[in-house]
Amino acid sequence: MRLTRFFTLILLCIHSSFLFAVEPEILEYRGVKYVSGGMNEAEREKMDNLASRFPMHMVLTSTAVEGPISGALVTVKNLSGDVILEEESRGPLFFVEVVGGRYTVEATYNGQTLSETKDLTGRRYLRLRFKFTQ
Repeated sequence: MRLTRFFTLILLCIHSSFLFAVEPEILEYRGVKYVSGGMNEAEREKMDNLASRFPMHMVLTSTAVEGPISGALVTVKNLSGDVILEEESRGPLFFVEVVGGRYTVEATYNGQTLSETKDLTGRRYLRLRFKFTQ
């Protein structure tokens, strides 16, 4: 009986940590709102709920790491080359609130930098995938 209660308590603690995952915090850099996270399933679900508010979506992965990554430096530049956002990711998902236009996005992780230039004009969402090999 005591052992059953012990295992029930352990399962409840594990399960409750997923139920009460911290809400991803919407942050701001020079007036540009962004949110990052997704380190576990509960956090990814909460990020998915916020996704429609942010036109630019990035997914950051690495073939050298098992599971989700965090700590990538994300830099977003406008058409003029001005940095409008530069922050470290808190998980594999990184969403940015930008208006239509052309953007160059760089992501750096473990010394490897990947870059893409894309237009948001004429589309509702811009989805970028950065897959690091280091």
